[in-house]
Order: sequence, then structure tokens, then C-alpha cells
Amino acid sequence: MQYIIDGYNLLHQTDFESRDELIESIVNFCGACNKNAKMVFDGHANEEHPSSRVHVIFGGDADAEIIRLLREVGTPSFYTLVSSDRELKLVARKRKIKVINSEDFDFSIPENQEGDGKEVCFLNDEDVEKQLKEFNNFKS
Repeated sequence: MQYIIDGYNLLHQTDFESRDELIESIVNFCGACNKNAKMVFDGHANEEHPSSRVHVIFGGDADAEIIRLLREVGTPSFYTLVSSDRELKLVARKRKIKVINSEDFDFSIPENQEGDGKEVCFLNDEDVEKQLKEFNNFKS
């Protein structure tokens, strides 16, 4: 599963004092739960947030960037939008993408997943398409 997160929308629904604290919390959450996320923020920045699980995007207009991402996903059931923005939720629901309101997002890590040390690899849409094409080439 991959989250598409409306960064500032989520930040304003939490007790975190900074964007970096929120990002670090999402990195920890995704690492422990074997999930991936794209966090989208308003504005432009050259900051790097190295994580194999969380991709931080400064999209100028975050809502426009999130709408673009929602419309481009190839496997909607693989994604969850985290936002309380009505317009974003409407676009997601039209695409059959699950929605979690920012105020309902649960940062807690389930006990059975914390520290299990298992590395799980999920394919992104592009990798799935490549594998499907390759598989179909071998069909007789």
C-alpha cells in the first residue's frame, strides 16, 4: 500500500511542531509497517529527505500536485489518500482510492509489526506494468 499525504493538511491536525517532525514520524511509521508514502507540501524547496519509503514532494500548489498524482495512479486499490480537503477526497473517491481524514490518521505502529526486521518490497505502478508486459510476452 502507498499513501498520498496532504502534508500541511496532516501537519495542522497533529501536535507536531514542524514539518520535519511530521516527515520523520511518517518515515518511522512506514518503515515499521512496510508501507510507502508520497508526502506533498505547498511551495518549493531543495531539501532532501532521504528515505526509501517516503518521497517528499514540494509541488508549488500541493492540491494540484495531489490531484495529478491521484489521476495518474494505475492501481487505485493500492493507494490511500490522507487529507481532509473536500476536493481531494472527491477526486480520490471517484478513482476508488481509499481516503483517511487527516484527523483520523493513526501514527501508532501495531505491536506485531514493530521491530520484526522483515524487509518487504512493494512494486510501484511502473514496475507492475513492466512485469505484466513481460509476463504477457511469454504467454503462448
